Amino acid sequence: NYAGEDHTLLLPLWAGIPDRQLAQVMINRAILNAERFDRPFGIPACPLIPRAKADSVCLSVYLPWNQLICEGLLAYGFRKEAARLVVHMMTGVIQNLKGKRAFYQRYHAETGQGLGERNAVSGLAPVGLFMKVLGVQVLSSTRVRLEGKNPFPWPVSIQFKGLKIVRGLDRTEVIFPNGKSVIVDDPAPCIVSLP
Repeated sequence: NYAGEDHTLLLPLWAGIPDRQLAQVMINRAILNAERFDRPFGIPACPLIPRAKADSVCLSVYLPWNQLICEGLLAYGFRKEAARLVVHMMTGVIQNLKGKRAFYQRYHAETGQGLGERNAVSGLAPVGLFMKVLGVQVLSSTRVRLEGKNPFPWPVSIQFKGLKIVRGLDRTEVIFPNGKSVIVDDPAPCIVSLP
């Protein structure tokens, strides 16, 4: 029947349909609720398992769907919640890369185990999403766009063609290929370029 919930019910966030108050309710009651969609390795396809044989399908984390939900969180300004979801997704991906040296079509929401096709494109680490949540956009080796603060609980270092960005908890240092650096501690959106 059609009475069950699945992860597609969270896509109105990505589409920008609910107002901010309703979006907050969806996040608190569904995304951050351990009895529904909050799992250690991402948002599963279904929060409840109708029968035992459906476990691997219902508890599958599909990264493309999770990415859309995460983009919705960002669009509403819920950067910390988006960062939390990215950490959950990346934990499963990294666990399988270290243990099995492979990406998988999907990941088990409770164990992180890779499921389905091995080295499937849909199971690649969402690096672009990670950068978006981090608030860093590399425009070139001499230009970087920064926005907000680092929402992750640890500093993040990024290297690109001799450019190094160290995004701490309260400040960001951009070190250009020629060795010159710029420190930014204002969370307002800005473009940092080679002086």
